Amino acid sequence: MPRNQTLLPFDDAVATTLGLARRLPAEAVPLLRAQGRVLRGDVKSRITIPPFDKSAMDGYAVRVADVAEATARRPAVLPVVEDLPAGRRTRRRLAAGTAARIMTGAPLPPGAEAVVMQEDTDRAGDQVRIARPVTAGQNCGRAGEDVRRGDVVVFDGTVLGPAELGMIAATGRDRVKVTRQPRVAVLSTGDEVTRPGGKLAAGKIFDANGYSLVGLARRVGAAARFLGIARDRPGALESKLARAADAGADVILLSGGVSVGDHDLVREQLTRHGFREVFWRVAMKPGKPSFLGRKGRRVVFGLPGNPVSVMVCFELLVRPYLQTLLGLPQVGLPRLTATLTEPIARLRGPRRKFLRGHLDLTSGTPEITPYRNQKSGVLRSMVDCNALIDVPGEATSLATAATVTVLPLEAPWPS
Repeated sequence: MPRNQTLLPFDDAVATTLGLARRLPAEAVPLLRAQGRVLRGDVKSRITIPPFDKSAMDGYAVRVADVAEATARRPAVLPVVEDLPAGRRTRRRLAAGTAARIMTGAPLPPGAEAVVMQEDTDRAGDQVRIARPVTAGQNCGRAGEDVRRGDVVVFDGTVLGPAELGMIAATGRDRVKVTRQPRVAVLSTGDEVTRPGGKLAAGKIFDANGYSLVGLARRVGAAARFLGIARDRPGALESKLARAADAGADVILLSGGVSVGDHDLVREQLTRHGFREVFWRVAMKPGKPSFLGRKGRRVVFGLPGNPVSVMVCFELLVRPYLQTLLGLPQVGLPRLTATLTEPIARLRGPRRKFLRGHLDLTSGTPEITPYRNQKSGVLRSMVDCNALIDVPGEATSLATAATVTVLPLEAPWPS
């Protein structure tokens, strides 16, 4: 493909990528292993929650009329006819002029209208002195006030967290259907790359990309494996790609070797291995040499070698693809507007630019400060920054206080 080939517009690259994505099948997993997984299908409650009227406090179940005139000086004195711990249900009706000792969560006895808190009572033998009146329903939980039988309690596409796991468990389920995790194989390429843990030889660098990509894929919800480093030699990728296929990878992520240098052989090797080129070279900065290939249902993303480019391209191209495989209702990074705290000068070239910055939400209006060094080899910027600034290709500079579109990279926004 010639070097002067027209670059694919960024939005077209995203649309093309998502056009290949299909939601993965569902699988049932134990509820205790479902945290972070994506729910498949709405969960409806099989029961009413709570299933009975219950006490919300430790205290005494009473009829309202029996304590209507109670005060600290002239307490209502009632005989205690029953003791009701949590988990015990009585059929004995609470008669007028009596009280039942009751614990938090215990079913109310028939005829009881409210619960007097223990702090407002004084027990003396078989009698209780009540120093304050109550209204009907006070300190009680009513049957179905949380959930009615048949209600949807968690919706399809929800990423299951602790609250959702508890809600599903409360309906009586111990297993849940979730979308199968995308299987992602990660490869780094290059003769200059060395795996961390050893001694760094002259002219070499430690591999950061493999670790970043595995972490990014897992954070989205994929099951990611690192398959090592492929050297810059014809055929070097073959065994790695075979391992990815044997592992049933849905997605292969490669970093490096997709540009136009004499040793950038990844595109050629992928084509030889049966991957059809979907696109190569996108009008974005960083990330111009990004490659997407397809072989059956398996796709490969060939990402640039610079560590910032790798992470930015993942967030903008790979993330929405994986999110679509998972069946999430919202894909891609969230977007909001913010005000620049500093000017941005010398924006060159017609490509869509994604600059790193630090987003501050503590003031009334979101503000973003561009990172001081926007070179794509400065990995520290991805540690210090929490958002990307989306700059149109035609922009040559941006002034202080300009309104810009930003893409948050981390909490409190959902992934």
